[in-house]
Amino acid sequence: MPRRTHTLLAGEYFLAVEGLAMIRTCLTDPSATAPRVEEIRGIVERFDEFPNSLAIPMSEHDVEDGYTRWAPTYDGPNPAIETEQPIVHAMLDDAPRGTALDAACGTGRHAAALAERGYRVIGIDTIDAMLAVAREKVPTAEFRLGRLEQLPLDDASVDVVTCALALTHVPELEPALREVARVLRPGGQAILSDIHPFATMTGGIAGFPGADITQGIPYVVNLTHQVGDYVAAFRAVGLSILDCIEPRVGEAVLPVLPSYAVLPEATRQAFLDTPYLLIWRLEREGSAVG
Repeated sequence: MPRRTHTLLAGEYFLAVEGLAMIRTCLTDPSATAPRVEEIRGIVERFDEFPNSLAIPMSEHDVEDGYTRWAPTYDGPNPAIETEQPIVHAMLDDAPRGTALDAACGTGRHAAALAERGYRVIGIDTIDAMLAVAREKVPTAEFRLGRLEQLPLDDASVDVVTCALALTHVPELEPALREVARVLRPGGQAILSDIHPFATMTGGIAGFPGADITQGIPYVVNLTHQVGDYVAAFRAVGLSILDCIEPRVGEAVLPVLPSYAVLPEATRQAFLDTPYLLIWRLEREGSAVG
């Protein structure tokens, strides 16, 4: 069952997109704001007409219920996955070989990539429905039920950890990252991807792909962790930063945004080239984690 339901008025969302588009240009390129002003006038003048009048039901789910419902369709089309996966896979090509943990493994998409690269793979997730998909996808891997904050693994038992688009759902980073550091061998690497804080602060929710927005949008909230929060947590648990990549919103992502069909240029001006994801490659330091 949804944690809560509410209604989004399409016209209000359109005005918000227009405002974001304007704030990006009004100080440096005022001429670019003129079309936005005209569109805003049109929205306000026809606020009670379709599509501005469309009332879209929104249903917020907790992580367990939401991802249980999402499991059959999670792998795509999913623009976050399509943006993230090639970068993570390139990092894995240069990672130490041996035993790998796919933490919060979901449907096992990174577990599959790890297995293809010759790792002994362990996947851990809290969602039975996700693990069922993962077991079918990667029959050679071992999948276990468990939480990021309490990984069911021995100390210093894996060479690589992947954790994809999951830390945005934990209230505090340090407990989960302390577990990542604990199970990594010294010199082992962690490759972590997440939703960028800019995206979570500008309406980026984990909306289920394929949802018909006229029938409502089911979603899970993405929590905001600032870049500095990650850096502080890495330092606290003994993880050194090797790389930090911030993929941006590209043209391929824009059509999935709810405003694009009605306001393509405003949507492009608001979101194109803004930070979308945050991908870290980290190394476990040799000193013990306290």
